[in-house]
Amino acid sequence: MFLESFAQDVRVGLRVLVKEKGFCALAAGVLALGIAAVATQFAVVDGVLLRGFAFHDPEQLTDVQLVDPTNFSPSNFNSRVTTADFAELKEQQRSFSAFVAYLNGSTVNLTYNGHPQRLQGGYITYDFFRALGVAPSLGRDFLPEDDRPGVTKAVILGDALWKRDFGGDPGVIGQTVRVNGRAGVIVGVMPPKFAFPANEQLWIPVNTEFPVRPRNDRNINFVSIIGRLKPGVSLAAANAEMMTLARHFSVTYPENKQFSLGWVRPLIGAFTGPQLSGLLYTMLAFCLGVLLIACVNVMNMQFARATLRAKELAVRSSLGATRIRLIRQMLTESLLLAAIGAVVGIALAAWSIEWVDRAVHNLNNPIPAWMTFHLDLPVLVCVVGATVFAAVISGLLPALMASRANAGEVLKESGRGNTGRLTRVVTKGLVVFQIVVTCILLIGSLLQLQSILRQQRTDYGYDTSSVLSARLGLMEGDYPTNDSRLLFYDKLLRELRATSGVESAAFTNRFQMVFAGNGTIEIEGREYKTDQDRPRANFENVTDGYFATLGQRLLAGRDFTMDDTDPKNPVAIVNTTFAQKFFGHESPLGRRFRPVGGNGTIFDPWRTIVGVVSDVRMLPPFNNPNLTDNTGFYTPFNSFIYGDGQPAINGLQFATIVVKPRGGGRPEAFDAALRRAVNRIDPNLPLYFVGTPKTNIDAQLSGPRVIALMFTVFGAIAIILASVGLYGVTSFSVNQRTQEFGIRMALGADHRTILRMVLRQGAAQIGLGLALGILLALAIALIARDGITNFLFQISPHDPLTYTAVALLLAGVSLLATLIPARRATRVDPMVALRAE
Repeated sequence: MFLESFAQDVRVGLRVLVKEKGFCALAAGVLALGIAAVATQFAVVDGVLLRGFAFHDPEQLTDVQLVDPTNFSPSNFNSRVTTADFAELKEQQRSFSAFVAYLNGSTVNLTYNGHPQRLQGGYITYDFFRALGVAPSLGRDFLPEDDRPGVTKAVILGDALWKRDFGGDPGVIGQTVRVNGRAGVIVGVMPPKFAFPANEQLWIPVNTEFPVRPRNDRNINFVSIIGRLKPGVSLAAANAEMMTLARHFSVTYPENKQFSLGWVRPLIGAFTGPQLSGLLYTMLAFCLGVLLIACVNVMNMQFARATLRAKELAVRSSLGATRIRLIRQMLTESLLLAAIGAVVGIALAAWSIEWVDRAVHNLNNPIPAWMTFHLDLPVLVCVVGATVFAAVISGLLPALMASRANAGEVLKESGRGNTGRLTRVVTKGLVVFQIVVTCILLIGSLLQLQSILRQQRTDYGYDTSSVLSARLGLMEGDYPTNDSRLLFYDKLLRELRATSGVESAAFTNRFQMVFAGNGTIEIEGREYKTDQDRPRANFENVTDGYFATLGQRLLAGRDFTMDDTDPKNPVAIVNTTFAQKFFGHESPLGRRFRPVGGNGTIFDPWRTIVGVVSDVRMLPPFNNPNLTDNTGFYTPFNSFIYGDGQPAINGLQFATIVVKPRGGGRPEAFDAALRRAVNRIDPNLPLYFVGTPKTNIDAQLSGPRVIALMFTVFGAIAIILASVGLYGVTSFSVNQRTQEFGIRMALGADHRTILRMVLRQGAAQIGLGLALGILLALAIALIARDGITNFLFQISPHDPLTYTAVALLLAGVSLLATLIPARRATRVDPMVALRAE
């Protein structure tokens, strides 16, 4: 019985919608935009946060950390696990059935058939793939004997690398390659599309490259840990065990004193974290806001339809249709509208999801390969939910109010029917609600857009397009000692400076010319009771000639020389911000400071300031919670680190070359010459990340640009829908008041009076909506200030210009949407209007 009546409702609803083609197309189109936005963003949330890993029992996989309990929070913590820590933890733990270590996103220098290249590789323990529940599709997995120092390196290739560089040849198994300067042999190929933990192209046993060293060894290595929980062991129990072991290590080993807290979390947390999760859920909330605005638009259209169909509903009621039957009929029509919108929305979502997936995986710094976005079952379920939500929200209230009308009173009315006072109040309230939601979405979108624009327009203090930079890695196979690396750098620097077309060249440890390091320091003669009292500063290791290459001016003192070595006299050069912050108008030359590490437990020797240079930006183009200004210092490229009284050369394995072409030539044109110069020193050494600082910085900002674009689209859709909704309500109101306007004009009212009447009504709605929207946006920004600030770069969530711009934009668009029907009201012919009724 119910199915028969429902089928009848569907047939009637389809006939009504076919008859009202214009209304149907507009309403379905509006809902399609909202549904497509929600489906697209839910696909992103699902791919990053919800779907997880396609491994066996992924809920058992955890990330294991040893962290510093000082100011610990899940979104901001300091952690460290050495290879020695891992070895002991693996032996002593009882909570995990598998306990494996890895380094991801690492540099691997691979030479095959005389062609050297830098690849992104994963250094893993031999049982890493077994812990995940995956295996090579060709060849074999790593064995325990592969994961030892000094053995021939076993290599497992990724499927994409195998097809690209090895032609997909099954005979590749057993072939020899040169890996990080040592002999290697290919033992396997992973299945297609497997690139875990991030975007690895090949994998090598970790102990062949980073063997376990004593904790007090300056060359000790660090790893990340994945643990697979034993059946029946909870996350809380594993956490308790790791906390006990961490405290034991901190007491037993002085090097572990700072990292006395064990922390176990679901593995997905190692790749997402609270900040990314908050951003994605915020974007999903924005999309839901867009869908809500679309539903309110359709709801107002439904009110207009209900008014025009008042006589039809009254006739049905007088013929015996119950109120429930009328409500069900109107809800069925809403469901059909939403279903049509869902079909169109799915088509839009399929295109937008594919675009977003392609965009984020083609970035210079792409998201992990396993984070993919699809129009799959969870997304379709989301679409169904959004469709039902849209149908109920947009149709229920108009159906309830239309069905409560008295049939006799309605049938007495003539013409097109009339809107009741309650209906007018509700429709105006819905318009105000639209403006409120749109105002909040626009403020959020504009803040994000300004944040990205400020990142793009950051002044770095030098011409980021005037020099060429490149990264290189000197691996232990070819360069086993610091002396051998120093010799290479000395030869290469001389070679570059002797190359025609080079005005100047230098080395730095700055990664892609985007960021280097930072830490706490002490100024000589000042007291610091705790590590929190010590100021933080940026630091960078550079060779002589670095400042001239970038165009930094030497303001006082001197540049570094080849004779500046720490055993003779530890020195440093500071920037203007450092000098002014700590010494004011006094000269900093001859003054001393020292870096402090290990939470106030490791002290480097006092460094004498020998020079002051002009500021270039040492901060990266994104937020760093530990640093608020550009305070920074430079040390010689081959400077030492201390702590236990035994100096060791710092950070010589990786370096960035910076070259300034002679005569202001295009830096990109020097790419081939730079590679030839390196090849003359070492033909097996590949260069990577070759480009100007500007291209490297742009690459770092490519992800935020995609996010900003999505926020901009959300805001644009919201303001279009809101303006269309305001236009529709005002237009319908004008049509309903045609007789009133005719009478007023017949009694002497001029066009200006009618225009003011209509605009006054629209202005009241706009003003109330803007006031409420701005107040709510301010309240949200105040409540979630810390979280929102993490997403924004150099702009406050309460930025007055943003709020003012949104208010003016929304007021202008809204008034324009009101003005069009208002002007139509002034063109009413009194005689025609009076005869029409």
